[in-house]
Amino acid sequence: MLAGILANRHKIKWYGPRGEGPLDANYYGCITQLNQRGVHGGVGYRDKVPGLADANMAAVGGWDIRPTKLGDALLQAQILDYDLVKQVKEEMNNNYSIFKGYYDPRFIGTSQHSTATHVLSKEEVSNASEALKCIRADIRYFKWKNGVVGHTTVIWSASVEPNSEFCVKGGGLDTAQDLLRSIAMAEEERGGPLPPSLIYATAAIMEGCSFINGGSQNTLCGGLADLARQQLGVYCLGTDFKAGQTKFKTAAVEYLRTMGLTPKVIASSNHLGNNDMYNLATAKKASDAKLRVKHDIFAPWEEDIDHKVSIMYTPMINDEKRDFVEYTSLGFLSQHHTMVTYTRASDSVLCVPLMIDGAVWCDYFSRKSWNYENVAKALAYLFKVPEGAATGVDPGFFRQMQELDHQVVAAAESASRKKDGSKNSVNGKRSVKFKESNVDEFLTEWEIPNKSGIICAGLACVDMQLLSATGAGGEAIETFAGEKSMGGGSVSMACKTLARLCHVDPLDDTYMQVPPPVVSSVVPLCKVGFDNTGTKLISLLEDTGVTCRNVDIRFMRNARNRDPDATTSLAVLPIYKDGRRGCFFDAASNATFDASEMVEMIEDLANNSAENTFGAFMFGYPHLLPKMQGEALAHVFSKARNIMQDGGIIVLDLNGVPENRVQTPFGSLCSPSMLRSDPVLGPALSHVDILHMNEDEMANLTGVKFEGDSHLDTRALSSAASLFLKCGVAVVAVTRGKLGCFIKCNGEDRFASSKLLPSTWINKEMSVDAAWLPQDTVINSNGAGDSFTSGLLVAAMLRHTGLDITAMDNSSPAQSPLERDNTPVELDLSMESLDSLSVGSGPSTSNKKVTPYSLYMREKYTALKSQSSDDKKTIFLKCHEMWENETEEIKLMYGRKCKEEAEIRKPTPDTPTAKNVSLSFFSDDATKSLPPSRNLHLANQPMNLETAAQFASLVAARHIDMSTREMSYLNINRIREQSTASPHGLEEI
Repeated sequence: MLAGILANRHKIKWYGPRGEGPLDANYYGCITQLNQRGVHGGVGYRDKVPGLADANMAAVGGWDIRPTKLGDALLQAQILDYDLVKQVKEEMNNNYSIFKGYYDPRFIGTSQHSTATHVLSKEEVSNASEALKCIRADIRYFKWKNGVVGHTTVIWSASVEPNSEFCVKGGGLDTAQDLLRSIAMAEEERGGPLPPSLIYATAAIMEGCSFINGGSQNTLCGGLADLARQQLGVYCLGTDFKAGQTKFKTAAVEYLRTMGLTPKVIASSNHLGNNDMYNLATAKKASDAKLRVKHDIFAPWEEDIDHKVSIMYTPMINDEKRDFVEYTSLGFLSQHHTMVTYTRASDSVLCVPLMIDGAVWCDYFSRKSWNYENVAKALAYLFKVPEGAATGVDPGFFRQMQELDHQVVAAAESASRKKDGSKNSVNGKRSVKFKESNVDEFLTEWEIPNKSGIICAGLACVDMQLLSATGAGGEAIETFAGEKSMGGGSVSMACKTLARLCHVDPLDDTYMQVPPPVVSSVVPLCKVGFDNTGTKLISLLEDTGVTCRNVDIRFMRNARNRDPDATTSLAVLPIYKDGRRGCFFDAASNATFDASEMVEMIEDLANNSAENTFGAFMFGYPHLLPKMQGEALAHVFSKARNIMQDGGIIVLDLNGVPENRVQTPFGSLCSPSMLRSDPVLGPALSHVDILHMNEDEMANLTGVKFEGDSHLDTRALSSAASLFLKCGVAVVAVTRGKLGCFIKCNGEDRFASSKLLPSTWINKEMSVDAAWLPQDTVINSNGAGDSFTSGLLVAAMLRHTGLDITAMDNSSPAQSPLERDNTPVELDLSMESLDSLSVGSGPSTSNKKVTPYSLYMREKYTALKSQSSDDKKTIFLKCHEMWENETEEIKLMYGRKCKEEAEIRKPTPDTPTAKNVSLSFFSDDATKSLPPSRNLHLANQPMNLETAAQFASLVAARHIDMSTREMSYLNINRIREQSTASPHGLEEI
């Protein structure tokens, strides 16, 4: 399969074994990849229905219990022409890795045992439950590594297993709950082993993938079907691919029945020498499973057909299967009618098109949110014995193809009606989060409405740091101790920040799925070349979405294909031993990146991302993009505004502003007209909703001077910011390093033109201190401004859901299962306080008294946690030591905060409050019986400006702190808790 995809992708030509050719790659046999043929159509579907995936774009991966590399395995199999094999072998060996397989020797023939060395060990997977977690992790890694944003299908193409007594009806796996409970049991408690195919199938479905059973074993138990039904757009299909002899049997017998004859005896034999047959020859129970499906293919028909099949292992024949079938029917006056067929073809070559078509159809129907039962019937033509939801369908090949055509066309028409807003469209929102009993949306206090995504556009490069470099110039050979590459520029830094914000910690007992991201989709739009640096940059951008899987690089890749001669920007940064830093910068494609290219990317996004809505367009570093300045920049913003919901939020992040940009008399500011005439920013300022710069950049643009006096400098900042507001900017944010940040907002008229900005920010102005970090914190300030801007944008987009998700009950703070299990008893009260800090998503609503020390602990907890390896006793002791060493002034300040929070927490009898809701995905019956209610006064309220500024500062602090900089996720509930200026981060309501 992989060799075929690569041959088609690269348009490879080769010669056959007798010199025939050159031969061209094709997808013959794959009806999803072929166009219709002839005047009456038929055969192909590629040009019949829109939206079928291109197999050339497929990401391919998998598991094997053998360590053989894929290219070497292809050569050893001796199936394809050698001239083709040698052209794809190296790429298959070097670019496609294989996961270790889950291996149980009881489910495979003895002939396979000696070569099964690439397996998950007993230490890695001691039981079925551990194996399930491991395979799920493999699937998540595969999706992330390959940038998969579409549907994924897991196909069992391994050796046939013996049938399992657990998978039969009434065998104990009839419901999803039965299945999950059985997997969690020890083998002794369960009464026997579960087949590996069942574990793979369960893992696939729980990760939102479809599963296809291409083998003959009875994997498709009732529990799997039940599990699949709980997720719209996820399918569980099988059994045993109907590739050659059997497919023709169903067509031939349908022909005989259509002629009015009565088929009575079908006797067939087939022999071949591939590994599948080798396994069956040494595993009697697996052979019985194979014969079961071969004998049962005509069961739904009423005729009593005597169907006999014999299979023989003949090593010399290899994969080229030979089969002979004799059909005997009763004709007129019960006279015998006999016909014979003989087929000779490669078994694997017959099977591959079914695998490709199966994956493409699953992707197609999933995107249409098509009903599971309908999809099972539609794809029954792929299998010898359609099982699961397809049990009992007509086995006739042409009847099955008619059903496929009917469902494909119906799905296309339904999607068209839905797009047009027809009342007849299929309802139901695709969800791939799994719950044991049902699939509810994840509950959180704060979320971005409509799950809107964010577009990150502008400058991008690769920053190559040369560590511990020597030298100060000259021609001498200098040294360095290794290099570290990272994404540089506004696009990379913004993606890194936005992509890792999530609502819960990943991979814990309460939420084993990919954690719900705060920003559902992060789309980088930048110029990347077809060079090694470009490949590296794409990989680095993909890496930013390792946890939440929310980075979509499709449109950047598409743009890359449109300009194959482009080169990628690179910054080489020697980090000298004495702490100095150098910079050698090649602007490369950023120097030629123009507005027309950016607009083309935006239009591509608008036309090919119907599943997502976007709420913000974040653009960075126009001063370093010479072709995207002035009117060109304004044009880009206008186009971006048109594709976003309610016009979205336009964010402009500055960097590289030249010194002495304006010439004004000492101490005076430039005028608004001077700013409007600025060749880089002027025409674009009226489009900007949030403008970010640092103090130096503001001075270079406006001529403002800072004296070092806090009061005077704040007044100067306010005056300078007002200039931008007069030019049409809605919000001006200035970062000041250790001094914190300053933000000033425009009036009601300007905010009215940007509906997504929080109305509570109108005419607000404030300074906020920098986030506190311990004295010995190692800091890397590169990208701090980008991170702050991203945090401020998210804070502007977040809205309260009206839910108060703070505790499991009114008597104790919320805890995750892991924390409940590991909480030491000797520090009972203090540890409860720490747990409430680590998990609670807001100030406690319990009856526990709030003290100055508990507020202090809340603010310091996250930083101490990362320094103390999450050891609660160490956190407590360090925090106590820090508190003891604080000045009386600091302690009095926390005393005042404590009084303020106590006043805020007083219950208001007229205000409805939400019930406490468990964050656990697998909740007990008592918790399920308490449906969440909403506080209507809180619902849809934004963060106030002070809280938003503190939130942005804390996001930036996590970025510059080297202990948290490389974390793949940030739980915003913890960040928001530290940033909250009032219980809900809201203005008084």
